[in-house]
Amino acid sequence: MATAIPKAFIFDLDGTIYLGDHLIEGAKESLQWVRKNNAKVRFVTNNPRYSREFYRKKLQRLGIETSFDEIITSAQITAKYLDENHQYGKIFVIGEEQLMAELNEKQINIVEDDTADTVLVSFDTDLYYEKLMTAYRALNKGANFITTNPDTVCPTPDGGLIDSGAIIAALEISTSRKLEKIIGKPSKILGDLLIQDLKENVEDCVVVGDRLNTDVRLGKQSNMIAVWIRAYNEIIPENTEYRPDYTIKSIAELPSLFD
Repeated sequence: MATAIPKAFIFDLDGTIYLGDHLIEGAKESLQWVRKNNAKVRFVTNNPRYSREFYRKKLQRLGIETSFDEIITSAQITAKYLDENHQYGKIFVIGEEQLMAELNEKQINIVEDDTADTVLVSFDTDLYYEKLMTAYRALNKGANFITTNPDTVCPTPDGGLIDSGAIIAALEISTSRKLEKIIGKPSKILGDLLIQDLKENVEDCVVVGDRLNTDVRLGKQSNMIAVWIRAYNEIIPENTEYRPDYTIKSIAELPSLFD
């Protein structure tokens, strides 16, 4: 058990706070406990398909009050990063409408052919073969290879949706290239941004989530406390570099770690 209540909590959404349109048992009570103890809250999702306002309204509909500024998405962070790093040049995007909207808002130079300087891979439920082939050709010409998020599956109540990680794997195998940069979880880019935003010491910040390779890794490589929700009886592989500080079966158990 930890000895003091942290000053900031960074929560995953899908699979941690809710699954589909259903609030996970204990989520509301745990968040009430966090706010009662005057800790700061951030909700961070790797799902780039929806806006921050969408997530705010969804949480509100599920009975969780939050503000627009407490929500961070991988699409939002990716647009911010590319706006601040012009070396990526022209961008070919595998992704959906919300990601494109975030990029257009920052006036990122988007192209639709293999002259791109960078291939940005994201969650895309409208993916078709020619889009994959354009990315393939651009990568073979030496384009940078980056992603909003590396998740292979987005959790849903009926078993999940194929996510950007699976698209990345197809391009890696076909081009013999390796992904060069992740901008969303678990990247240090995101970790540093969160620390700057929260204005707290890293040892006073906690990341809570159900994914070892994104949530726990985000916390550990940014030197924050990492709480893993082991909801599916997963076993931590022996060669795992980033191990959680605490493991619980449900978000309902979170207050017991610090009370």
